[in-house]
Amino acid sequence: MGPAKGPSKENSSLKTLNRMIIATALVATSVHAFAEVTWDAVKKKIADGKSYAFEYKYEGPKGKQKIVYATVVPDHIRSEIKESDDQAKVGAVVVYDASWKQVRVKTGGGMIPRNLDHPDVRDSALIKPMFTLILDQVGTGNKPTSTTAEGDKTRFEFKTGSGRYTIWARANGDISKTERIDGSAKGKEVRDLGPIQWNNNPSTGF
Repeated sequence: MGPAKGPSKENSSLKTLNRMIIATALVATSVHAFAEVTWDAVKKKIADGKSYAFEYKYEGPKGKQKIVYATVVPDHIRSEIKESDDQAKVGAVVVYDASWKQVRVKTGGGMIPRNLDHPDVRDSALIKPMFTLILDQVGTGNKPTSTTAEGDKTRFEFKTGSGRYTIWARANGDISKTERIDGSAKGKEVRDLGPIQWNNNPSTGF
């Protein structure tokens, strides 16, 4: 009786192939688990939000700020500047009530009214609920040109008129970050959003 033969090259190759298939399936499953949020799910979360509040960091043409934001959609908005690279703005509270047809800014020096066409107010989240503004900036009906899983978030890329818009969303459909590079934005504009409280009917007054 001759010596026992080892595994054939054919069997060895088959085992290697099986391992590769299993590894590929595991990677695909992992990516799917992180990328399961869709753009439609993000939009539905926004559509279902009758009110919301969160804290966010802004960096862009208007400087660097940390803002506590609250809105009862669509007519009531409160923005409080907690931090800013312009110390004169720290502590300012900006309140919008649609019935006023203006915003009112409360600072240490008193109350200041601002018309809706003021450069600091026009086309901003001071007078339009944040997520409504983001959808308007992306463009109604605009679909992502790419969707990519990034850890526990999903990144959506959009082409806009003269640039691009990137939105990151958590697995629950909440937007966590936006980055806008667009001619009309006069440079790059970034928002980093903290946890969002939905339908909490927040206070929107002074």
